[in-house]
Amino acid sequence: MPVRKYTQTRRADATERTRATILDAAQALFRADPQLDPSLDAVAARAGVSTRTVIRQFGSKEGVMEAAIAAGVAETEATRRAEPGDTEGAVRAIVAHYEEMGDEVMRWLALAERLPVVRRVTERGTEAHLEWVEAVFAPDLAPLPRGARRARRAALATATDVYVWHLLRRREGLGREATVGAMLALVEGARAGVGERRR
Repeated sequence: MPVRKYTQTRRADATERTRATILDAAQALFRADPQLDPSLDAVAARAGVSTRTVIRQFGSKEGVMEAAIAAGVAETEATRRAEPGDTEGAVRAIVAHYEEMGDEVMRWLALAERLPVVRRVTERGTEAHLEWVEAVFAPDLAPLPRGARRARRAALATATDVYVWHLLRRREGLGREATVGAMLALVEGARAGVGERRR
C-alpha cells in the first residue's frame, strides 16, 4: 500500500506540473497574440506536450484559455488588496493593479464581444470589482439604505474602474501619482454622495 500511495502521489504531482506548464504557455501566447486567440497546437508546442495532453487536461482550447486567464488574474489580485476604510490605500492598490494589468484588460474588453471565453472572464472581472468595492468601502456603504447604498456603490465602482485609469493614464497622459490623485478625488466625491438625489 505505501508503494502504491507513493506512486499515486508522484503521478498527481507530475500531472499538476504538466497543467501548470500548459497554463504558463497559454498565458504567454495569449499576451503575445494581438487577437487573443492562439491555437491549441501553439499552446501545446510552447508547453512541450502533445495537443492531446492539453485537451485531456482542459477539455478544449476554450477551457485552457479560460483557465489561463483566470490564473493570471488571480495572480495579480493581491496587488489590489486594501484595508476596509483605507481610502487612499484602496486607490493606490487599484492603480497598482491597473499599472500591471490595465492595458491588457482593455484589450480583453475590446475583444469580449467576439470571443465568448474572453467575455466570460471580463464579466467575472466586473463582478470581482464590485465585490472589491463592497469590501474596501464597507464603512461608507453599510449605514446606507438600500437605494442609496446601490447608488454609492455604483459611483465608487465607476471612480475606480479600469476605464477611468486608462483615460487618465493613456488619453490625458497623467503620471502614476497624478492618476492616483485624480482617482482619489473622484472617490472622495463618490464617498460624499455628490450627485446623489436626496429623498
